[in-house]
Amino acid sequence: MTGLLRRWAAWAIAHPRLAIAAVLLLTLAAAPGLSRLTVRTDGYSLAPPGDPTVRFDAEVRRHFHLRDPIIVLLETADPAGIYNPATLTRLAGLTAALGKLPGIGAENVVSLATERRDRFYPNTLVFRPLLDPLPTTPVLLALLRSDVDAMAILQGTLVSRDGRAAAILVGAPSNRDPGFAGFDRTALYHQIVAAARPFATPTDPVLVVGAPVAEALLGSHIHRDLVLMLPLAVALIALIMWLGCRRFWAVAIGLGEVLCCLVCTFGVMGWAGIPVYLTTYLLPVIVTTVGVADEIHLIWRYQRVLARTPAGEAHPAAVRITVGEVMRPVALSSLAALVAFLSFLTSDIAPVRSFGLFAAVGMLVCIVYALTVVPAAFALLPPAALRHPGRVSGADGLAMRLAAPFLGRPGATLAGLALVTLVMLAGLSALRVQDSWIESFAPQSEFRLATGRVNARMNGTHLLLAHLAFDWPEARVPQVHAHRGPLLAPAALDALGDFERFLAAQPQVGGVLGPQAQVATVAYLWGGRKPGARVIPRQPELVDRLLLLLDRIRGQRRRLEMIDGDLRRVLVTVFLKDANYRETAELMTAARRYERQRLTPLGVKLDFAGDVAVSQAMIPAIVRNQIVSLLFALLGSSLAVWILYRSPWVAVCSSFPSALAALWIFGTMGWAGIPLGVATSMFSAITLGIGVDYAVHFMERFLAAGPGDDAVRFAVQTVGPEIVADTLAVASGFGLLALSHIPTIARLGALVCVALVASSLLTLIGLGALLKVAGRARHGARWGAVSHDLRTRRDP
Repeated sequence: MTGLLRRWAAWAIAHPRLAIAAVLLLTLAAAPGLSRLTVRTDGYSLAPPGDPTVRFDAEVRRHFHLRDPIIVLLETADPAGIYNPATLTRLAGLTAALGKLPGIGAENVVSLATERRDRFYPNTLVFRPLLDPLPTTPVLLALLRSDVDAMAILQGTLVSRDGRAAAILVGAPSNRDPGFAGFDRTALYHQIVAAARPFATPTDPVLVVGAPVAEALLGSHIHRDLVLMLPLAVALIALIMWLGCRRFWAVAIGLGEVLCCLVCTFGVMGWAGIPVYLTTYLLPVIVTTVGVADEIHLIWRYQRVLARTPAGEAHPAAVRITVGEVMRPVALSSLAALVAFLSFLTSDIAPVRSFGLFAAVGMLVCIVYALTVVPAAFALLPPAALRHPGRVSGADGLAMRLAAPFLGRPGATLAGLALVTLVMLAGLSALRVQDSWIESFAPQSEFRLATGRVNARMNGTHLLLAHLAFDWPEARVPQVHAHRGPLLAPAALDALGDFERFLAAQPQVGGVLGPQAQVATVAYLWGGRKPGARVIPRQPELVDRLLLLLDRIRGQRRRLEMIDGDLRRVLVTVFLKDANYRETAELMTAARRYERQRLTPLGVKLDFAGDVAVSQAMIPAIVRNQIVSLLFALLGSSLAVWILYRSPWVAVCSSFPSALAALWIFGTMGWAGIPLGVATSMFSAITLGIGVDYAVHFMERFLAAGPGDDAVRFAVQTVGPEIVADTLAVASGFGLLALSHIPTIARLGALVCVALVASSLLTLIGLGALLKVAGRARHGARWGAVSHDLRTRRDP
């Protein structure tokens, strides 16, 4: 394989214009695909499609005709709360305006303006809406307050418990719903905000929150971050390359790879019809920072070769010498990164697979560019265009002086590293899986503050749907006229009521809305609001009548969203104010325990659906997939090194620094209380894929040392400055992610940045000390059949 790489680069040196033209044509062919890119930022795309919870949630959505709610909250500073003509007029007007939005429809908007009271129009049996007539007098306002108070189910759902806010629930369609393929929720969010703006005042704001809003805003925030950080990353890399190389053409060659890699990666994604997911939003920063690493090694080494080669012999001999010295580790490090990113293909989650696949495509483009364009550009440009204006060797001495104290006492260095590793291993026991989609927004962001205000006023913005199915023998199922089903039995509603009260008593729960509460409310209203009337009657015939009244008061559509037409399946909506992974898991565990003790003996089966339930399935699945990807990345990159060097010891030494750096970061996360989540778990495979670059270049120089040389010293002197410059460029690029408005991405960037710095230090100090202790001369046979012709081309 090494011979193939050299022949490839030799062809590019011999035909530089043709080589550059070929890569340019490849880039131009991919470019039109950019216009075909689409974006998908919904959380359901991150869920494993084969997970039973995901499949069940889809079935429940279809069966009960559910949509995801967007909450539009009207607050008021009026002393009377919402019970004043101005606020109620705004509420009715905004409800009507939202019902006219494309894809919504009046039947998918719920507020006090759409709910009916237990009062008829004169001389009819038609129930009046709560806001008909619109209350404008103290008597009518007091009557409205009385009617709302009587309908306890509205408290915390449509009216805040303190009466100072009213909610409008907008059912947002999803691209998973029939007839809404490709529906743009981001556009819907902006339409809702625009519709609400005329109804807001400086003292009475309108807030728009909910899971669909989070999806829309998260994509917008990531796009805004990329617009800021991608140019910053490019500028920072250009600065680092300039400081290291001091030549315009060196910077141009490096940035040319960045442009080529970005266009080809996202162009291929567009041609393939793969949308940009939340995971692949990170690719521009990754390919920008990682792609330039090869150029740093190639250009730096070329400048060193030029510095030691007589001017008359510098071209093209210096290009061939550079290729001979550094092309194999450059190609191998990119190949190892490619294999590491391909490890994400083991995931059963499409966005994670997409991230791994197109990160690998980016690495492949980097390999092609490094083997083709870079040597061709070296061959075309005169040596003076790339020759370093100063002394290159000064950096060599600095690298050795910094590493010398650690390499001078390798045994003590390894003992210190072993002690640090033991401390980090102890931190692994404190590492926990924890995540919450609200954590993707900064604490002071407008959306998170609005969500906090809505949570404080209402039952909660996160919905967990408890699905209960009654599996009763037919002989036990009551029938009233044409209606037949377990829900006609008072005992079934009693069981539901006990379960609803149990859920409401849990510390994580802000409120519960279920069938028993709604039927009991109808019983109270139909019973003349008498004390003690809020109970389920004992006769199935009366239960059937209450269900008919529920249809007439709330509408059959509302009832079918809660109790299905067969009267066998129901949904209990559990409102959560903070749906983080651990607390929700505790709630679901408690509900399962209640099922075993109380529901199963009654012939009732419990399952969960809704966005919270899907998140509970998604978070551990993604974290588990990342850990599996970490193992595959480690094995894959080690195997690639083993095959190319034909030595297991070289493979082990090349994987040691980045693997240990990842372990240290995991331990640090445990000690610092940083949880493993969807974003933070991705750092490990990224670190292995990128960090192996340092050790591969170090081992190449170590193996190229002559028999009488101090091989470790030789490697540190010759490749140490390149590793430092590489680390500065790549780690700085990821460090820019720490500036993200999205805390989870900021944490990911910080983790990768620290891990890469640790990986480079462990390469220069840890791997160097390990090789010192092992003794290259005594154990030289361990390194296998490695090419030693580089010894004749090393630095003096």
